Amino acid sequence: MSSFKGIAFIITILAAGLLFTGCKKAGESKAEQPSLFGAPAAEQPRQAIPFSMKTFDGREVSLQELKGKPVVVNFFASWCGPCQLEAPALRDAWKEFGSKVEFVAVAIDDSEAGARGFLKEFKIEFTAGLDSTGEIMKDYNIYGIPKTYIIDRTGLVVYEHSGVITSEDLNAAIKLII
Repeated sequence: MSSFKGIAFIITILAAGLLFTGCKKAGESKAEQPSLFGAPAAEQPRQAIPFSMKTFDGREVSLQELKGKPVVVNFFASWCGPCQLEAPALRDAWKEFGSKVEFVAVAIDDSEAGARGFLKEFKIEFTAGLDSTGEIMKDYNIYGIPKTYIIDRTGLVVYEHSGVITSEDLNAAIKLII
């Protein structure tokens, strides 16, 4: 019986590690980042890499067009368990701050049907689209998801978070830029 408890303990530790590190493909690593109020932050504010994508409602969205307003960009996939865990925090933050902050969800390594299903299941109503070519993922050097960036009015990445972002961390980061 004690060996069962030991195995259960090890499985619990491994599951917790996955939860807090996010989903990665085999062979990918994660670099350590400094901390801002308990969550990873951008080392130095840097210019956000411009991108554009077709949204699921048929529009074209461009990061350049959003300049002048703070932006939350979240990379996710429908098959990613940690992405599912953080979806309610993003939805709730959008409901609270959506009039002051743009939210953009970028589905990566996913099918359109899978991503649309995810958005419907979690009642995500803000701007979302599929990185169908993988270029946005490549430009942002996304090696694990979920990954969230907060970009200020001038287009600088002032905050980034790898893994599940909590409502508290997301809301605190947003409040710093509005």
